[in-house]
Amino acid sequence: MSTLDTPSSRQRSAFQSASGDAAPLRRRLGRLLDAAVVKDAGATKAWYGVLALAALCSWLGYVGVRTLMSQSDLAGAISSARGRTVGPILLVFIGVILLAEQLWPAVRRPLFSHAQVVDAIYLALFAVVVLPLLTVVETGAAVEIGQHAHFLELGRLPLGPQVVVAGLILVGIDAMNWAAHVANHRSLTLWRLHALHHSQEDMSVLTTFRTHPLVHASYLPSLLPALILGASGTVPAVAIIVYGCLITLPHANLRWRFGPFGRLFVSPAYHRLHHVAVFLDDRGTVNYGFVLVCWDQLIHRAVFPTAGETPATGITGRPVPVEQGGPATRTPRIILDQLVQPFTRRAATDGPL
Repeated sequence: MSTLDTPSSRQRSAFQSASGDAAPLRRRLGRLLDAAVVKDAGATKAWYGVLALAALCSWLGYVGVRTLMSQSDLAGAISSARGRTVGPILLVFIGVILLAEQLWPAVRRPLFSHAQVVDAIYLALFAVVVLPLLTVVETGAAVEIGQHAHFLELGRLPLGPQVVVAGLILVGIDAMNWAAHVANHRSLTLWRLHALHHSQEDMSVLTTFRTHPLVHASYLPSLLPALILGASGTVPAVAIIVYGCLITLPHANLRWRFGPFGRLFVSPAYHRLHHVAVFLDDRGTVNYGFVLVCWDQLIHRAVFPTAGETPATGITGRPVPVEQGGPATRTPRIILDQLVQPFTRRAATDGPL
């Protein structure tokens, strides 16, 4: 899962004050993408990579805390971020989708299955622990970008009304989230963190939050569209909440394909094919999109579902500890093992991607 938020006004102010034929094109883009991201780093390099990412987040968190405390607004920033991400509207939306999963499930299962309980724990962990940390890390990233990459900031542009600017920022955020998601599958370091999300064998809308806290660092580039275009406008809070709902829905245990709109927007049936336990064809992982399908189409990685298609999800061989492999009483230990595994010198997820 990506960060569900865009830079707040505090983060933007900190940034500003710190100052031919389609098929061949798709193939070329795919080759460039493969060349741009490390695919086979080796266990030791992956381990060092995880440690380096943790160190980077620690530094950005320190910068963010120092900045927000100097503005006497640390608590306010965290409260505001929580309201925009896991606030009442999103929680009600999740509740409605959980009900829909019981009425029209892709795979029928009890409402409070073991898997859903574990994912609900990850939702609570995200709201209580991860989100405050993410807020200060994002603020620190905005400050560092402002200090060392001030040239990225664009002045006020004649882009038209606010709705145009907000739309461009959201499309840019979705593109950056998609690119980071692809990197999570191509980099052995990032896959150590992202594999937890794919380990769920009983997907539901709550699976959105089944993420390793450190993996959110890979989505920090999604801050850039709002930081770059921030002088020309901002994204209203309601648009951020709607975007959060749209990236939560695809994990739902539903057969929904969105009809003709499924060619534009990521549906639950479309995204389920991204989580399959066995690859659909020799292309490997497909359907990386968060909200828009067009990014997958650019690299020829879009596979559209057919009626009645409900393939099994998870990771073959269970390289990540999963709750399906033990009794409910072991849930705390399983979650701890899931969170610790990326930091081990050699992890079971270090096999071929």
